[in-house]
Amino acid sequence: MSIALSIKDVHVTLGQFEVLRGVSLDAEPGTFVTLLGASGSGKTTLLNVIAGLQQLDSGHVLFDGENVERRPPRKRRVGVVFQSYALFPHMSVGENVAFPLRAARRPAAERRRVVQEMLDLVDLGGMVDRAPASLSGGQRQRVALARALASDPSILLLDEPMAALDKQLRERMQVEIKRIQQQVGITTVAVTHDQAEAMTMSDLVAIMHEGQLVQVDSPENLYRRPVDEYVASFLGEANLFPADRQGPLPVDSGAPATGTAVVRPEDLVVLDAGQLGDRWHVRGVVRLLSFQGSRFRLEVTTPAGRSVVCSLPPHTDAGALLPGSEVTLGCADSDRVHVIHPAAVGEQLKLVA
Repeated sequence: MSIALSIKDVHVTLGQFEVLRGVSLDAEPGTFVTLLGASGSGKTTLLNVIAGLQQLDSGHVLFDGENVERRPPRKRRVGVVFQSYALFPHMSVGENVAFPLRAARRPAAERRRVVQEMLDLVDLGGMVDRAPASLSGGQRQRVALARALASDPSILLLDEPMAALDKQLRERMQVEIKRIQQQVGITTVAVTHDQAEAMTMSDLVAIMHEGQLVQVDSPENLYRRPVDEYVASFLGEANLFPADRQGPLPVDSGAPATGTAVVRPEDLVVLDAGQLGDRWHVRGVVRLLSFQGSRFRLEVTTPAGRSVVCSLPPHTDAGALLPGSEVTLGCADSDRVHVIHPAAVGEQLKLVA
């Protein structure tokens, strides 16, 4: 049965370094939460705290409202998939999946039944007698997932489970793991540094930075309404412009800005003179145009030296955007501009071109 997870004001110090600094997080039963952050942000330490593999200095970990921070890992009913998968090479696929059931001294008939159910769940039903060494990376990952689910845990923890896979396989497995998680309905916490992976799989993404949770929200809200410049820049590409309450001001004017406007590359378009009107725009010189399959990535340098990135459709006339040519960029939809302001996060201010 899935559980609600609550982490309350958790602090962890390793040596002289405070790895977690007052982390709090809540997840409803059945939620898929991804801890996303750069190396050293504390995400793996937080996962170990949930698993019971790392002691706290202070704070609480609650499963369905019950404190478990003093409960050893084996009594937390937690399933873990490690980055290395940690399969036993001398055991068959079926024996690997049955391992936690054997450790719990479940009857042989029950072990056989559960092993087959778990392997069917991960689409490996016919591989019970195969050796792990004969499997592909994606298949080994699914065996590890089946083993983690075999003991009917109340929460599933995934520690960089796709780091060893190539790009195409990683993308397929993101969808597959999400399908399995939804089918089982288990509360899941994953750790990754891969933004696309977090966005694809998660109900909630928790951005970690220097031992703290900066923002916890749905993938769409994180992307469209970041709370600060770190989140805006970390999650995908972002153009950051000074913003002012009184009206558009040139970048070089020296006037004080009262906020930061976040403009995503896909929300910028190339304008000609007849399309300007009173809409906000920025002029510059093409620095680089690169074709990336589903889009052209256009990089423009403004007179003030600001680098602006624009995402253009694949049918764009590349000959009109040669390096060194002058171009004007504007917002396709001003409602998609998000402004970060110290006093009023999300308030719509005027862009400074």
